[in-house]
Amino acid sequence: MNNLIIRHYHLVLLGIASLISIGTAVFLITQSLGFQDSLKGADSLSKQEKIPSPLASSNAVVAIEHLKKPTLWNPSDNGSSPLVSRPYLLKEGKLIDPMVGNEPLYPPVPNQWLIDHQLDYTDVNILDRDPKHKGFTVREEFLAGTDPNNEEEFPPLHTKLNYGENDIRKSSYILEFVGVETNALTDSNGITDTKNMTVEYQLRPSQPLPNPSKGNRPDTSVRVVLKGETVPGAPFLKMVDYSDKKKTIHDTEYDVSELILQNTLTGEHLTLMKKNSSREYRKSPIELVESVTFHYQLSGAPVEDVTVERGKTFNLSGLEKKHVETYKLLDFSKEGILLSKDGKNYTIKSSSSPSPSPSPSL
Repeated sequence: MNNLIIRHYHLVLLGIASLISIGTAVFLITQSLGFQDSLKGADSLSKQEKIPSPLASSNAVVAIEHLKKPTLWNPSDNGSSPLVSRPYLLKEGKLIDPMVGNEPLYPPVPNQWLIDHQLDYTDVNILDRDPKHKGFTVREEFLAGTDPNNEEEFPPLHTKLNYGENDIRKSSYILEFVGVETNALTDSNGITDTKNMTVEYQLRPSQPLPNPSKGNRPDTSVRVVLKGETVPGAPFLKMVDYSDKKKTIHDTEYDVSELILQNTLTGEHLTLMKKNSSREYRKSPIELVESVTFHYQLSGAPVEDVTVERGKTFNLSGLEKKHVETYKLLDFSKEGILLSKDGKNYTIKSSSSPSPSPSPSL
């Protein structure tokens, strides 16, 4: 008998396992039928007694509200994020944190200024960029105190003007003071009125000059001017004073009287010595600057020539032609050309601005 059980041991185990499985199934089925009956009874009891549904947990409600309105990550001004550190730069073999220290990466612009204006300080050419295509570089915006990211804010457009001495158109006038003539009025009886005499100062142009008495045809005839009046043919010159002078040179007396003219455009006083035969006598050219040709160049644009006459207005516009500024050419001087805009005056130098210092290589 024992030998038989040993030989068929695996079949015995299989039979026992089958019996256990059948018993377990019968038990589960019986219990499930009872559970369904209890659920039906609880449901009917709930309907009869009107038991309210359980309230949701307050923590769950808060969690649902958070899921509906997730918190957004606001990027940091220094370029960092939850998983990325703020940028470091490699300079001369060393890592540099632009947020630490006072040494600017791109002099003269401070690092913090670049960060405050959302500019890429990892770009070694950042100072030469024009983020909003306004015609001004970041360097120029910094020097002007304007925001390179504000499309409505511009540095003064006149800072983009330049000119050379050859760009100025001048007219040269050479007038010689040749004499003084006193005229006295006489009445009908031939009596001279010495109290009402007129003094006429005689000027002769060395080059043809429009002559108002001859229909403004240019000639070199003598012009007569009274004190306080303008020179015929050169209305910008007014006779303002006269000084009677004599000078002895090598035992010879010469008339070196002086006539004072005023340039009414510039306010400058000019002195003409009376023409004589002494070696000291020299002709004095009088120059009148009439116009200038400015060279106007915005960053990223070709050079534009703008010719302006004295006293005239002209417009300058930004790169996109939306921003326009109006200037007036007031005067020419040794210091430069004087412009005005909105009640303020600006001087344009003839020399170009010095080249900016190169940015450090990173």
